[in-house]
Amino acid sequence: MRFTVRMFAVVARMSPMMLASGCIPQDFGWSPVYKPAQQPKITVSMPANAPSISQQFLFTTGDAKHLGIDVIGKVGDPVIAVAIGQVTGSFSEPAYGNRVEITHAPDASGKRAVTVYKHLKQRLVKKGDLVDRGQRIGLLGATGVLSGGIPHLHFELYRQFGPVGQTSSDPHLYWVNGVGQVTCFDPAVDYDESRFRTTYPVFCRDS
Repeated sequence: MRFTVRMFAVVARMSPMMLASGCIPQDFGWSPVYKPAQQPKITVSMPANAPSISQQFLFTTGDAKHLGIDVIGKVGDPVIAVAIGQVTGSFSEPAYGNRVEITHAPDASGKRAVTVYKHLKQRLVKKGDLVDRGQRIGLLGATGVLSGGIPHLHFELYRQFGPVGQTSSDPHLYWVNGVGQVTCFDPAVDYDESRFRTTYPVFCRDS
């Protein structure tokens, strides 16, 4: 079934409505429950200093989809690469505003990954750039009609499926510290790059 712009808009309004109504209880260390339709549901552990998540991943066989997580923040907050890779997209478009796409080379499993960062106020990298984990690639914003005018980062992750295809994946499956264990980037840590594991796409407080 074709997923229209109107359908996207309905899903995208969920997080802004929660933010505007004060349903996000705190700016740091909070993560909402999954929607009932999402299977499987992952138990998420948030560091107390990590900017809160306002909406979880949702992929169903019906029309309802939210193919990423929404991280709240202030306009101008740095957005950072979750792993080393190459920028394969850096552009602006009406629905999601400024966006950056990073392709991550095949890891020990032989699979590639792509991460996508949307609603940016500003893009700090261009197509073809090589980026390190933790490198600033943009500034958090509210660009694109589907942002609802609420500052947040919409972060998506795609994993290779078959020889050339890719499938949307819940970002909570790939944190460095384990499934559901949101991992703040630490410049003092020597990360194992032989397998694809991610750190949080924004800086945690005091990091």
